[in-house]
Amino acid sequence: MARLERIIERLELKEFQLKALLDVTKAINNTEDRASLLQLYERIIRDDLGITRLMLFERTTHWERIIAFGNNVDGVALDVEKAIGAFTEIQVIGSESTGSLGAFDVAVPVYHRGKPLAFLLIGDIDEEEQRMSPTVKHLNFIQTLTNLIVVALENQRMAAQELAAARAKRELELAAEMQSMLVPHDLPRNEHIDAAGWYQPHSEVGGDYYDLIALPDGRYVACVADVSGKGIAAALLMSNFQANLRASIPHAPDLMQLVHDLNAKVHASARGERFITLFIGIIDVAKRRMNYVNSGHNDPLLHHAQGITPLRDGSIALGMMPKLPFLKSGEADLPAGSTLLCYTDGLVEQENASGEAFETEPIAKILSTLSRASAHEINSTVINAFEAHRGGLPYLDDIALLTCRFA
Repeated sequence: MARLERIIERLELKEFQLKALLDVTKAINNTEDRASLLQLYERIIRDDLGITRLMLFERTTHWERIIAFGNNVDGVALDVEKAIGAFTEIQVIGSESTGSLGAFDVAVPVYHRGKPLAFLLIGDIDEEEQRMSPTVKHLNFIQTLTNLIVVALENQRMAAQELAAARAKRELELAAEMQSMLVPHDLPRNEHIDAAGWYQPHSEVGGDYYDLIALPDGRYVACVADVSGKGIAAALLMSNFQANLRASIPHAPDLMQLVHDLNAKVHASARGERFITLFIGIIDVAKRRMNYVNSGHNDPLLHHAQGITPLRDGSIALGMMPKLPFLKSGEADLPAGSTLLCYTDGLVEQENASGEAFETEPIAKILSTLSRASAHEINSTVINAFEAHRGGLPYLDDIALLTCRFA
């Protein structure tokens, strides 16, 4: 009779274990949330198996205690990284153990693909009790159940990370699409001016900008700008700057006031944490003159029969201070056959395999050699020289290039 009772007891135990594993598997397949899975795990361990003291630690970016119950567990302080190093597999904690481990009887490390995911401590063995401890009785089942739950939590976390990464990638793609719509593709090419541009972001989106805006009176506004930093924040600030620039141009009484207004708006938007370098010039093709301001930007190069003139007059970068401490506008003649080439620092600071920057010397040589070429031909030659210098190395920064040739 005793043998039959033991067989029945074992069958009932197996039935219970199968049902518990089925419940957990259903919960996992139904993608129940983290809290529900942990609640189900604790109910099976605590209520159904009768475990009286337990602590479960999970490792993500760091070790964190996610379940704890039993006497005095709240006061337990444990260096999990050190503890799991002493238990590479499930084992009984020796009576000689002291400190926090001494309050527990069994340690269950959980590994997945060689990576430690969790560390379980169980303590309920009472030497004075005349029965088999539930910890000992259900040890293999507890290990299986813990592995199942912990791996499910890890898979949930990885799935959430993958979903977030996919969402971020899509957002970057949308941002890149929107930014490409903001970059002008059809620049003026007529009997007065021939313009061409090139834009190469450092990654999906960038913080550089160029434009050539036709005014109702026949003049043009040429500008090239570069925001400090990279990524989405820089791209958003530059998009905001572009909108402010285009909105402000029709209402600004003169170039100086326009730059002051732009500085105030950049400072208000960036709160002094970022700044924008800007070259902006108002081109009067009829008078062959250009008034310009260089706000901390790389000097554009104006090529003419006498050589090359760097355009430097201006101010500090926009947004560094609520008000510009100084501002000076410059003037330049634009004789027939002259060429204005504007660029951002990503072009001239690009290094080759030897760590040498591209700089402006190759650009100056191209302008001198191709003095009769179109803006598109000049840009193509500059880009080819730049790419040969880069030699396949990653872009160090965003790049914007604007070339205007005057007939």
